[in-house]
Amino acid sequence: MKKTVLVVISTCAISLAAAMSASAQTVFSGTGLNSLSYSAMYTGDAQYVPAAGPTPALAQLYTADSSTADTADSPAVFVPGPWGSVNAFSASYDLYSGSGGTPYFILYMADDPTFSSPIVADGGPTLNGSSLVHVGDLTHGSITLSALDAVTDPNSGLPYGPETIAWAGIEIGDGGSGVTSANFDSITVVPEPATISLLVMAVGGLVLIRKRK
Repeated sequence: MKKTVLVVISTCAISLAAAMSASAQTVFSGTGLNSLSYSAMYTGDAQYVPAAGPTPALAQLYTADSSTADTADSPAVFVPGPWGSVNAFSASYDLYSGSGGTPYFILYMADDPTFSSPIVADGGPTLNGSSLVHVGDLTHGSITLSALDAVTDPNSGLPYGPETIAWAGIEIGDGGSGVTSANFDSITVVPEPATISLLVMAVGGLVLIRKRK
């Protein structure tokens, strides 16, 4: 598995009213996508693109090499949490355009400060209890996110189910081949209801270094 070092930059703050609907969904679209954390090995591989004419604002991911080589990139866009527990979490994205591969969700737990053990979905626009996920190394088998609830987290020694999600993101690359791109015009997160009052709604100058083997 390739190693990646990712620098995340977030510049804008959004209000609770703009990001959240009455159903407790948190929807990021339009200028709200600029508040997210963009993560890539190479400059320009992950960035916010403002609306232009008929094209809406986008969270843009691109890699010239989506393989697992050390020089390849796996750009991602992250929504900083906390986002409540694994057993009450779901998310979705709206892909405006893309090519070369299917974007996949990636989650980091609050007890994983070195970003060493991500929960990685198999791919697709929806993450929920029936979605297939891997933990850590992608060569390990898939299980459903709901089945993961009873699996022991190697960092805490406790079941994943009640543990807190610190970062929820969408990534491309890391197993594909050649050029891959994805442009999102909307990202929706549905956290545990009790987490709503704890959301971090303003993130500025945030730097995240992540290495995934």
